[in-house]
Amino acid sequence: MRPNARNVYLDLFKYFLSFLVILIHVTQKDYDFHPLFRLAVPMFFLISGYFLYASDKETALHNAKRFIPRTLKYFLIGFGFYIVFDFIMCYVNGNGVGYYFTTLFYKDFLLEFIFLNQPITYTGAQLWFLIALLVLSVVHWLAVKFDLTKYYKFAIPVGFAIYFFFAGYMYLFQETDMPIYYTRNAWFMGLPLFALGYLLAKVDLHKRSWYKYVYLAVGVGAFFFQIIEARLAVMEMYISGVISAVMLLAFFLGLKKSRSDFYYRWFGKDGPFYIYILHMAVSEVLSKLASFDSGLVKCCVVFGISLAVYEVCFLLTKLYRRVKTQPAET
Repeated sequence: MRPNARNVYLDLFKYFLSFLVILIHVTQKDYDFHPLFRLAVPMFFLISGYFLYASDKETALHNAKRFIPRTLKYFLIGFGFYIVFDFIMCYVNGNGVGYYFTTLFYKDFLLEFIFLNQPITYTGAQLWFLIALLVLSVVHWLAVKFDLTKYYKFAIPVGFAIYFFFAGYMYLFQETDMPIYYTRNAWFMGLPLFALGYLLAKVDLHKRSWYKYVYLAVGVGAFFFQIIEARLAVMEMYISGVISAVMLLAFFLGLKKSRSDFYYRWFGKDGPFYIYILHMAVSEVLSKLASFDSGLVKCCVVFGISLAVYEVCFLLTKLYRRVKTQPAET
């Protein structure tokens, strides 16, 4: 086994997290009763922060620099895909090109969507996560370059305090609509979670193998602690998600690292992100072709189709590269 082999268990776990994202988006209000669903996005932020840590500053800076074009690639692919998809769906739904550009570029103001996650009439609105990750990649590179990562421990409580004020206090006590564009962005949700994952790698909480079972028990317990309530408060749901994310991240990273050439040869490591990008388009098309009595069944179908589309593209790409690199016959 290579000393720096990827954690296959964690890569497989990302597929489960992408399925949880589909559950949130497709089952509508049903997800209020399942805090497990809210684990997905915190885990993605935490995992990103965790794997960017390195004790050597030169390596840490190298990792941070490489992370920027990677997040930019994810964002451009997702954003470009949904611009084209929405353009097509405007005609399918009987709307003209004027409606498309008015909705996307004027009425809902695209810049607010990019920087504050202002909700817009846009099929790919869930891409806010990729936007947040792109912003964080630049912030993290600057933090490493100028030795500012020590301030991550202050960014965590400050970011969460602002986040819980908007997502919790205003919702519970002032009975106002939750201003989601303040809570779900790079600064108030992404940064504290990203920093938490980075510091988690730095302190290495899973030095002893048996600790991973403690993490698993606490993480799972955090899910079931509040299921007894008929309706979950938004703030409590996210607190549970953050606690569970930390514990389960430590558990899966504490498992024995192993190689799985078959997995990476036939599925690749980027599958969960592309399923995340594809699933809303698949869901919208599927809704026009079939109806489902069970939201869970629909989620499974959406996940399966998204995985199949990704798999076809992944294998075709590998085949193209193999043909391209073969020497031409003389």
